[in-house]
Amino acid sequence: MHQKTIVKKLIVYFLLLNILTVIVIGSYSYFRAKDALMKRTFDQLTSIRIEKKFRIERFFADRKIDMELVSRSEDAKNLLTYLDHYKAGRHIDTTEINNEYNSFLRKHFFSGNFYKRFFVVSEAGEGLIFGASEHNEESLHFLSIEKLPFGQLWIKLSQTAHFLIEDYQLDAKTNQPAIFLGAAVFTPEGVRSGIVITELNIESINAIMLDNNPENGLGQTGESYLAGSDFLMRSNSRFQDDALFKTAVKTAAVKAALQGETGTAVINDYRNITVLSSFSRVDIPNLNWALVTEIDAQEALIPIRSLRNNILYLSILMSLLLFAFVYVIAKRISLPIVKLKHAAEQITTGKYDVLVEDYKSNDEISSLVYAFNEMSTKIKTQTEKLNHERSMRLSSMIDGQEIERQRLARELHDGLGQSILAIKMRLERAATASTEKNKQIMEEVQMLFANTIQEIRSISNNLVPAVLNELGLADALQNLCREVTKSSGIKIDCEANAHSFKNTDKINTYLYRIAQEALNNSVKHSNASHVNLKIYISNEQVFMKIEDNGKGFKYDSNRKFCGNGLNNIKERVHLLNGEMHIDTVLGEGTTLNVIVPYTT
Repeated sequence: MHQKTIVKKLIVYFLLLNILTVIVIGSYSYFRAKDALMKRTFDQLTSIRIEKKFRIERFFADRKIDMELVSRSEDAKNLLTYLDHYKAGRHIDTTEINNEYNSFLRKHFFSGNFYKRFFVVSEAGEGLIFGASEHNEESLHFLSIEKLPFGQLWIKLSQTAHFLIEDYQLDAKTNQPAIFLGAAVFTPEGVRSGIVITELNIESINAIMLDNNPENGLGQTGESYLAGSDFLMRSNSRFQDDALFKTAVKTAAVKAALQGETGTAVINDYRNITVLSSFSRVDIPNLNWALVTEIDAQEALIPIRSLRNNILYLSILMSLLLFAFVYVIAKRISLPIVKLKHAAEQITTGKYDVLVEDYKSNDEISSLVYAFNEMSTKIKTQTEKLNHERSMRLSSMIDGQEIERQRLARELHDGLGQSILAIKMRLERAATASTEKNKQIMEEVQMLFANTIQEIRSISNNLVPAVLNELGLADALQNLCREVTKSSGIKIDCEANAHSFKNTDKINTYLYRIAQEALNNSVKHSNASHVNLKIYISNEQVFMKIEDNGKGFKYDSNRKFCGNGLNNIKERVHLLNGEMHIDTVLGEGTTLNVIVPYTT
């Protein structure tokens, strides 16, 4: 397998790091500039939207004032009187009506070019139509409410309000959108006598919203427009002819604005072009309109694309300049690392005393060489320590086995051997004894056999206690405490729940041997008169506590135990992944605490 040199790797890594740095810094600069540009554009769009919103709301507020002024005028009341006469069948002189209209109303409606038609409707449903033009005489008509284009507005005004605005509706005759404003007319006694209604000139709304001048902050692709709750335009589009009340603008900005939200977003507009949009709802009574100001994202982000190209060119140039510098640095760094590599290979062969000569430079490589030499020294020390520990454990295991063999040999020789010898001697006597004497000898032999069987059971129970396998750990420990009490004369109490322990056979056996070893130490070394053994389960752990009132001893948790007893306990606890703690004070006794995981 081809191996890459450290020089090549360092060159690649340094170059990658350089490229990554350039990418990160360039990307950060690019996106920060992009965010700043977008924020500035959004702020500009928002300022235009706020200005348009103020103007359109002011426009409708002024129209409301106009309608309230007209509804309270004597001219409107006089026109309603003419309608009552017309309803009653009296002769009506249209010249008088026109004169009444011209005295105030025509001048009022014609002065601002805000209205197209003016209507007066009586409570009986008879209406007069005036054109809001300079030559209004030609546009005077009498019509009933059924033939007028704002029947729903007339009904609502008659029932619920003093002033209402009816959203855009298509005129049945012209098939063109129209918007009407109405106000109720009251007599001096406060009785409603009719209503006055005007049709707004839609071009006056377009004059506020439509702006084709690129110097006004919207560039070549920006526009402001109104949209209603039916998602149709309420003002003309800069890009589509005849868009009023025909072009659908069901965009995210319009939806959010109609729900009362105000904000900015990058969205796809009604042309499916990505735009920066600023939107809000327009506060006009009886109308749920959204006002949106937008500009194409492509035009808004032209400066940022130029910045992106400059960053790309600069990044390429920086990468080329750094290549030569990285090559020199890589050569300088690689030499001591190669030495470290050879030294590491020697350590893998088992030569732990290998040291690398000091690198005469106050930098990270020098620290690495020093750390390597420290590691080599510590590996050597740890290896020697582990070998010594392994030897001690093996010695402890062998010593334990040897002690157990010696104990078993003594029991076989002193107990079982003597019993078998006594049986042999009595059987030899039986060969020469009389019949009556043989009967006595056979009774003695039977008694010796019974004692021998009991002795064998005792030895077997010490090797593998049958009660541990048959009845469980709790009963085995209680039986152990009774036997030690009987043999030593020391009072030993045992607290254990016989139904609580469901450990594996290995854990039960180890815990039993730990208790057996601890009780043996107390009997032999503590001079205690009382020992208490307690074992219980809590929080998925088994706790064993063996406490005596003996003489205690000096204990150092870091020292090696001289005897095999505590070493055996420590090894068994370690094999169970548990913990062992010894608390002892001279003259006050000793407490052994063992904690091992509970396994079901």
